Amino acid sequence: MELTFSLSELNKKSPYILESSGMCSFTFITEQGKKYEIGFIQDLMISDEGVYQFFITTEDKFKTVLDRRIQQTVLVVLEEFFRNEGVVLDYICATDDHRQASRDRMFHQWFENSMGKELYCLRSMNIDIDGTDYFASVIMRNDN
Repeated sequence: MELTFSLSELNKKSPYILESSGMCSFTFITEQGKKYEIGFIQDLMISDEGVYQFFITTEDKFKTVLDRRIQQTVLVVLEEFFRNEGVVLDYICATDDHRQASRDRMFHQWFENSMGKELYCLRSMNIDIDGTDYFASVIMRNDN
């Protein structure tokens, strides 16, 4: 299954200008000048069709001030992702800086406040492996 995105539709709804950085990934630069990349990678470990890992990365190391437009931009991309039929999203919080619990809370807050429980189902888990907590979520449309 190949994902489809309309960059022009994304940019009609997104507060930040999105640019394509690959088949299923996008970059945007915040008002602060911080560059983000968001996108999807097919997760062949779970299924050979329709399951994708979601990622948000930034190379910039300076602290971000609260900017709701980042959240809004990410949610616009997620909504477009779910326009593809039969897709499942998995999200594993990065552990490299030990802020995975904060990322998990933020992602859940975004989902709860914006995505809508009537349209989507979110399932989460937290597992400790050798003293490191791993947080993961799976999201799918309720009609999937």
